[in-house]
Amino acid sequence: MGVKLSPQLWADLGLVGICVIWGTSFAIVKTVVVGINPATFITVRFVMAALVIGAMCGGRLRRLDRKVWAAGLLASVPLMAGFLTQTAGLPLTTASKAGFITGMHVVFTPLLDWAFAKRPIARYQMVGVGLAVLGLGLLSIEGLEPPSPGDLLVLLCALAFAVHIVVLSKFSAVHDGFLLSFTQMVGAALLAGAVANGDLVQAARFGREVWMSVTYLAVMGTGVAYLVQTLAQRYTPPTRAALLMQLEPVFAAAFAWLLIGETMTARQYAGAALILAGILACQAGDARQAKMGAEG
Repeated sequence: MGVKLSPQLWADLGLVGICVIWGTSFAIVKTVVVGINPATFITVRFVMAALVIGAMCGGRLRRLDRKVWAAGLLASVPLMAGFLTQTAGLPLTTASKAGFITGMHVVFTPLLDWAFAKRPIARYQMVGVGLAVLGLGLLSIEGLEPPSPGDLLVLLCALAFAVHIVVLSKFSAVHDGFLLSFTQMVGAALLAGAVANGDLVQAARFGREVWMSVTYLAVMGTGVAYLVQTLAQRYTPPTRAALLMQLEPVFAAAFAWLLIGETMTARQYAGAALILAGILACQAGDARQAKMGAEG
């Protein structure tokens, strides 16, 4: 007899899965987005992602209404802000470091969730966040050198992604996940296209490597990944989702080493271990809370 997994555990596993996919994206983007307006690359990526998710929606598209469009378009604003700042910052820093700094959304998410949703921060969540932040510090801070422009752009990306997590948590509870994902992709493509403007013609000059990369990122790293995130956040609270997604910088560092030869120091490995400890602290606290609620 097989073990039946709860919807929340499936959601958690889904979030870990998309972290693996996103972990590959840092090394890929850093190597292919050279001499290309980041907004052009992102526009093509999100147009393709919208087509993929639109095909997945099938007959659901007939149920699109103004409320779903409004929710999706609103959620696409911080999503696109995050992608633009991250893609622009990647050529100015390392893929490994960008992954770690992006993970700073774990700091911003519970604060934004508390500020806007009035959701209290549990003690075990504070412990988990503290461990993850310390881990990020060990992973990304090198001596007393000031952060590079690329580091600052990626930090803005982390803030934008934290806003997106909180906004998505609110909307995913009341809207169809497929339709919400589709409208986000459409909104993000329109916003990126408006930023790219005349540079959109660069897409006609994409080489084979760029097209292969943008197709993979569109289908797996955008379409499938954000659909899974939208569906998963129906069951996973924002702070828990942010902590689970702290695995992204760990995978980013691993793939940066495998794909482009970037290496990690012993200190950075210690930081990765602390990130995992923070995730486990949050997981254990959530499990204990759920058990107490069931017994009560």
